[in-house]
Amino acid sequence: MEGRWAIYIDVEGFSALYPEGNDAMWALNKLMLAVHRIGKLTYPKPVDRLFAHQIGDGFLIVSDFHEENLNRAASIAIVLMKFITSFGVFARASIAEGELAGISGCYPREVTDDFREGDNLVATMGSGLMTIFPVMGTALINAVGIDKRAPKGPMLTLPQGYRSRITSSILSKVVGNTGIIAIDWVHADFELITQIKSEANLEFPSPDNLEVRLANYLSKHELPSEWRDSCSSYLGVANA
Repeated sequence: MEGRWAIYIDVEGFSALYPEGNDAMWALNKLMLAVHRIGKLTYPKPVDRLFAHQIGDGFLIVSDFHEENLNRAASIAIVLMKFITSFGVFARASIAEGELAGISGCYPREVTDDFREGDNLVATMGSGLMTIFPVMGTALINAVGIDKRAPKGPMLTLPQGYRSRITSSILSKVVGNTGIIAIDWVHADFELITQIKSEANLEFPSPDNLEVRLANYLSKHELPSEWRDSCSSYLGVANA
């Protein structure tokens, strides 16, 4: 299926957080919980169902079909980014479209013969194990590509051409000559965001409180100037 939207979201600064204690794993734990709740409680049935795949310190969340209106994708990403701030960390995310398919048919027979019984994601290697990522496609490649072009910081970005497919209630700004736009997820607040929040039982701070949390984070951490500039330019949070 081509043209499915994909959200690539991960914990911002995970590699820096990981050596310092449990904050990184706690953030991943909560991100996983939120993704699962949205899929299970808000969009559990066809054709709205979601598919989520953990990739390192984040997730790829993919729609079942192409959707011309991208309000749902943007709203899910915004809810996740708002929710994760409740735990003293931030996320970054990107949205793109493409195809995604299972690739297990491409695995070597020698590997598939060693799949554990009833499990096509883990192959034995003697006493060791090989864990396999089961899908690949342009949905993942395109979303990661957008993230790589995005400014540093807790950004939510997507191709500039998608702007007309998202409600004008969501504020955004073009990022230089990159061909992408950054969404102001801090202040985004409209009906679908509220619906997802309620149905998935995910609480998060108000926009004013989010501003304070982000400003405090900026003041307490040594961050690259681009990180601070991004918060000011695209999220409306003044540099601390």
